[in-house]
Amino acid sequence: MGYYPSEKKKMGEEKLIINSEKVRFIDILSLLLLRRPLASYHFVDAGDGNSGELGSAPGEWFVALTEIIQKALAAAYYPAKYLGIVVEFFLNFVALNGGLIGIVWNIFRCKLVIPLNREAPNFRSMIAMIDGRTELKPMKPTTAGVNDDLESGGCAADSPLIIRHQCLDGEHLLAGEQYSLSEVTVMAAKIAYENAAYIENVVNNVWKFNFVGFYSCWNKFVGSETTQAFVMTERAKDASLILVAFRGTEPFNMQDWSTDVNLSWLGMGPMGHVHVGFLKALGLQEVDGKDATRAFPRQLPTNAGHDKPVAYYKLRDVVRDAARRHPNARVVVTGHSLGGALAAAFPSLLAFHGEADLLARLSAVHTYGSPRVGDATFSSFLATAPGISSNTLSSLRVVYRYDIVPRVPFDAPPVADYRHGGRCVYYDGWYAGKELAAGEDAPNKNYFDPRYLMSMYGNAWGDLIKAIFLGWKEGKDFREGIVSIVYRAAGVLFPGLASHSPRDYVNAIRLGRVAPKEA
Repeated sequence: MGYYPSEKKKMGEEKLIINSEKVRFIDILSLLLLRRPLASYHFVDAGDGNSGELGSAPGEWFVALTEIIQKALAAAYYPAKYLGIVVEFFLNFVALNGGLIGIVWNIFRCKLVIPLNREAPNFRSMIAMIDGRTELKPMKPTTAGVNDDLESGGCAADSPLIIRHQCLDGEHLLAGEQYSLSEVTVMAAKIAYENAAYIENVVNNVWKFNFVGFYSCWNKFVGSETTQAFVMTERAKDASLILVAFRGTEPFNMQDWSTDVNLSWLGMGPMGHVHVGFLKALGLQEVDGKDATRAFPRQLPTNAGHDKPVAYYKLRDVVRDAARRHPNARVVVTGHSLGGALAAAFPSLLAFHGEADLLARLSAVHTYGSPRVGDATFSSFLATAPGISSNTLSSLRVVYRYDIVPRVPFDAPPVADYRHGGRCVYYDGWYAGKELAAGEDAPNKNYFDPRYLMSMYGNAWGDLIKAIFLGWKEGKDFREGIVSIVYRAAGVLFPGLASHSPRDYVNAIRLGRVAPKEA
């Protein structure tokens, strides 16, 4: 049984939909200068239950700023899209031919490689060009099995899920390397950006785990397959882990960035107010639904009008089937950036629909550089849902430096009432981590606080310099290539951009040390 709202608790009464495509520049000026009630604007659809709260409020300048950003992202959509295609083609062309000298040599030999197939297992996205590492880092033998993830480069004093790699040596099955939960989740979140063939190759042949499937899922509001995720287990039989990893915000996809920044939310009963864009990505059916069961029904309607997989429903079925095949397996959900938001929303929807069998198997939700997903009610919903034990669920949110994405959508109530929840570890300096108190946000919570300007630029320069010398100190696994260095240089111009790179999140897990939480 799931949650079914009473007749008086109609979801349509609690919503704020900002139609950015209808916003004019004169509307932005009006938001800044005239301070009219937000619900009175033609581009705002506010439910009857909360329109009275959306009058003249301190958060209105955040709405104006958000819409300015949305206009800029919309204008950059096609230039960024085609720039991304050209950049990734060029980088793969150089890499697959062994560099500039290799290109000349391959031309001479008539063996020039032209990377026209973006779905090939050796084609890498911009994310993989910035950080091409695929190997998992085993836990140190002295700490493997210890219920403390600090020494293994983890995120906090916690009981990590240990993944045991089984290898066959002749006729004997040997216990191989062990990996911390944080290592597996951060690497899975990183490779989720790649195509299906690339991911399958890494999971099966590099990690020696078991690839279950890659799923490109339909978003009815966008009209295309915009949501990607993959599922794996660490063994083909009798696995102890079922992992779901969502793809994050693609660097050249302005639509992804626009979704992260958007302020629109929908009331979801006991789940609280939830970001509309993330709900749409998972399978929201109606923005103007009269109740929660119509907006996000437990079962996908048969008259959906397409035969494409829808993220929430497809992944729920895949995980349920995997759980049946592996009765001892625990379920872990992860993602970076936009993928982190979907990783937080997916199990919350399972709880919303009363999926007790899957909730009982849920072991961890680990997100890296995730945007805010909902209000304070949402942030605590999963931890208090029936069938969930806060003592066994590892809910972890990792933030690096002044990464811009965890600081959006803005936390500026009553209009933008977005909150982070769960246990957060914030990394600063030379991957020095600090576990934040419950409800505490990372510094500069809305990113545009002028008090942090000097610190943000200092961090960006520090990361650039550190990138140049880190490999000398920590070894070749941490040596950064020219693409990563150039990306960090862009972060000097726009502080917080380079801090969003999955590379720093991987480094934080592998090199980071977390200070004990203050009482």
